Amino acid sequence: MRKPLYVVALAAACLLALTGQAAGASAATRLVSPSGTDAGDCVASPCATIGYAVSQANAGDTISVAAGTYTESVLIEKRLALAGHDATIDAAGHDNGIVISGTAAADTSVRGFTIEHAGLEGIFAVQTADLSIVGNTLMHNDAFGPFDPRCVNEPDDCGEALHLQSVTGSMVSGNLVQHNVGGILLTDENGPTSGNTITRNRVLDNTLDCGITLASHWFQLGAPVAAGVGGVYGNQVLGNTSNGNGAAGVGIFAGPPGAAAYGNVVSGNTAMHNGLPGVAIHGHSPFQRIGDNVISSNTLAANGPDEDVPGDDKPTGIAVFSGVVPVGHTTVASNRISDEYYGIFAVNAPTISGLPSNKFSSVAVPITTN
Repeated sequence: MRKPLYVVALAAACLLALTGQAAGASAATRLVSPSGTDAGDCVASPCATIGYAVSQANAGDTISVAAGTYTESVLIEKRLALAGHDATIDAAGHDNGIVISGTAAADTSVRGFTIEHAGLEGIFAVQTADLSIVGNTLMHNDAFGPFDPRCVNEPDDCGEALHLQSVTGSMVSGNLVQHNVGGILLTDENGPTSGNTITRNRVLDNTLDCGITLASHWFQLGAPVAAGVGGVYGNQVLGNTSNGNGAAGVGIFAGPPGAAAYGNVVSGNTAMHNGLPGVAIHGHSPFQRIGDNVISSNTLAANGPDEDVPGDDKPTGIAVFSGVVPVGHTTVASNRISDEYYGIFAVNAPTISGLPSNKFSSVAVPITTN
C-alpha cells in the first residue's frame, strides 16, 4: 500500500534529525594531562602529550589540556578546539609551539595556553581561515633571533610570537605577547591575508621588532598583486596595547615590488615607548599598492624616530612614507599624540585626510608633510 506523502515527509524529517544528532554526537573531547599515557583514544583517560591527542582526534573534536608543562611542538591540520587550563607548551628546540596549517584546519581555536621558547613563532598559522586565537600568553619565542638563516626571504619579518601567513577571516584577541623578538605578524607569502581582527591584545616589550605588523611580502613586477591572489588588506587592528617594542607599535608595510598593504584599520590602540613611531606606514618599491588605510582614535606617546623615513630623526607619533609610489589616500584622524617631537610626519603621501582632527600635547611639530 502506498503511504501518504505526509507520512513519507515525516519519516524523512525524523531520519534527517537522527542523522544530524549522530553527526553532532560524534564530536569528542580528548583529554591530555602530565599524568596521562599516550595510549588509546584519550577520551576515557588522558594522554600524556597534545600531539598524540591531536593524532587521535577527528575534525570537530576538542583537546582539553590540563595544567602542566608539555615539551613538544603541535601540528594541527584538521578543525579542532584546543583548550588549555593553565597549560604550557615549552617548544625549546622546535621551530614552533603550535602550527595550524591548511584549509582542513579552518575554524580551529586555540585558547588558554602559555607558549614559550619556540625557535621561531610560538603560534604559526598558514594558508587557513576562520581561526580563533584567544586568551593565550606567548613569551620568550623567536629564540633563534630575528636574522636566523632560515629566514632567507624576509629576515626581519620572520617568526614573531604569533604569525598569520596567508590567513583570512580570523580573530586574535585577548592574548599577552611579551618578551619575544617581535609580537604579532600578518603576511601574504602564499596568498592574501585579509578580513582578520586583531583586538584587545597586550603586545609588550618585544624589543627587537614591531609590536603588531601588517606586511605584504608579495613579489611581482608590473603591477600590485590583485586581491584574492595576495596582499594584506581589510584587516582591523582594534583596541590593542602595543608598548615598549623595538620597532613600530603598529606597522603597515609593503616590501618588494608588487606588494600590497591597503584598506586596513588601526583604531583605538595605545602605542607608547616603542623604538620607532607609534604607528608607521611604509612603501619601499615600485608597482606597490599602499593606501586606503585608516589610522584613527589611537593614543600615542614617547615613541622613537623612523630610521626609514628621510628627515624623521626625532621621536614621532605617526609616520607615513613611500620611497617610490606615492602613498594612496590615507585617513589619519582623531588620534591623541603626546610627548613626541613630530606628531605626524609624512613623506610622499599627498592625500591624507583628517589631519585637523588630531590632538597634540607636548609635541614640538604637530604635522609635517614633505
